[in-house]
Amino acid sequence: RTRALRIMALSIERCANEVLGVFTGAVPSADCVKFAVSKGLSAGIIGGAAMVKVPQIRRIVAAKSAQGLQFQMFLSEVVAGTVSIAYFAHNNMALASYAEMFFVLFQNLAILALMLILGRKGGQRKSIVSGVPGLIPHAAGYAFAATIIAIAPGDFLETLYNCTTAVLVLGRAPQIWGNHKAKSTGELSATTQFLMTAGSAARVFTTQQEGGSSSMVFAFALSAGMNALLLLQMFLYRPKKAKGTVMKGGVRKSTRTPKKKQY
Repeated sequence: RTRALRIMALSIERCANEVLGVFTGAVPSADCVKFAVSKGLSAGIIGGAAMVKVPQIRRIVAAKSAQGLQFQMFLSEVVAGTVSIAYFAHNNMALASYAEMFFVLFQNLAILALMLILGRKGGQRKSIVSGVPGLIPHAAGYAFAATIIAIAPGDFLETLYNCTTAVLVLGRAPQIWGNHKAKSTGELSATTQFLMTAGSAARVFTTQQEGGSSSMVFAFALSAGMNALLLLQMFLYRPKKAKGTVMKGGVRKSTRTPKKKQY
């Protein structure tokens, strides 16, 4: 880890000197440009990840429903995120190359909590807060599992990480099929899905630049592809507005002025 930090510091120092050299007519090297782009993308991804699932959470809370959302998809993201964080940390990857996973993980946990409280159809509880005590056993179970993963031996952790790709596919496939079957994406948030697609695609490049393994790059590439497919479904199955109506709070309302009765 110390060696990796020293190499990073040297790269930052070298690139800073090359950038300053632009004012004297010098041209930065291709490696320096890639390094700068990678660090810039990483910073943007981490910043965006802090809010990436918030639109989805707000949509569920506003509708008091998780209709159309597959529990397996968000559960698979929690499992994959927990394992990935442990694996990246064990392999001494730069924190900037996976810091956003912490934000996404906590927000996915919040979504799972809402789905457990409200159910997929919603309307089962008048107050979300009243369902919080029922989450205690689930929280305890997750804490125990996360601890076991964190202290797992390197070889076992690598095996788990290699399985996360299959976990993500098995988790998102029911959501994609459910959307296709219903010709609707339910309460999925387009904003969240767009940010997830862009972030996963950017991580393919940054992981390569940070020296990540081929399995890491493949996992991000596959995630980007499946996120893009979900985003495409949101475009294809978007609700169509009827003439003279507007959508307000998920309810279609007429904008036409009612005719007065003639007496």
